[in-house]
Amino acid sequence: MFAACSSLFVAGGVLMGWATAYEVLIGIASPAKTDSQWVAWPLSVTGWAAIPAFVGGTAGYLITTQITTHQARDLDAVIAELRTLTTHPPTSSGDGTT
Repeated sequence: MFAACSSLFVAGGVLMGWATAYEVLIGIASPAKTDSQWVAWPLSVTGWAAIPAFVGGTAGYLITTQITTHQARDLDAVIAELRTLTTHPPTSSGDGTT
């Protein structure tokens, strides 16, 4: 997907100019007002749909990875520890430590 988007941007840059291709890609310029509309429209759709989907997928993957690495304890072990704490609560020694 990255290669396809990159090659479409390069084609747009060569045919329309790099600044125009960038403006069409991020939605500043209309693809209808360019000379090479056959490359401008797919570039515009790519900037509108594919790039946010790629960024969102990457962010979702990274967040899921971070959450998974922080869930090192099994749920059954956590519940067993909570049950132990409710039946035998820790005692306070009066100096703020348990």
